[in-house]
Amino acid sequence: MSAQARPQDYARAIYDLALEAWTRQLGDVEKVLGGNAELRARLDDPGTSVGERLKLLDAATPGRFGEGVHRFLGTLLEAGQLDQLDRILVELDTLVQKRPERRIAHVTSAVALTAAEQAALRARLSDRYGPDLEFKFDVDSSLIGGVRLRVGDQVIDGSIAGKLAALRDKLTV
Repeated sequence: MSAQARPQDYARAIYDLALEAWTRQLGDVEKVLGGNAELRARLDDPGTSVGERLKLLDAATPGRFGEGVHRFLGTLLEAGQLDQLDRILVELDTLVQKRPERRIAHVTSAVALTAAEQAALRARLSDRYGPDLEFKFDVDSSLIGGVRLRVGDQVIDGSIAGKLAALRDKLTV
């Protein structure tokens, strides 16, 4: 089995890093604004251009903003809604908490599956469970043969060891 990351692994990492950066940068702004009433008043002054107010905010906030965060802060300043930043961060946190959990298909086989077998299994299971399904392939020789699949709380045991155990249970009842 290849240890290489899949495209969805890279995409999830980028998503998490971007979200973390935005949250940290906007949180830094919120802290600065919360402790400086004079700065807040200067930033709320509609007589000062948005560009000048952004420069004031840049000078008062430690670190550098990413381009997207900088544009977003400019949008809030232009709309006169910088005072909404604390509520925006609360809503962002709520959205992050509601983010759907990753659905992982745990596929365990008696021997390592070939790339073609993995691809065929991915296609069939993605059709059944949806395209956002992630896969984790493991090998367990105690299965003797076949495959055991677990997606969430659903288990499909097509292994020889599983079939022998089911047969044993039927015979002992």
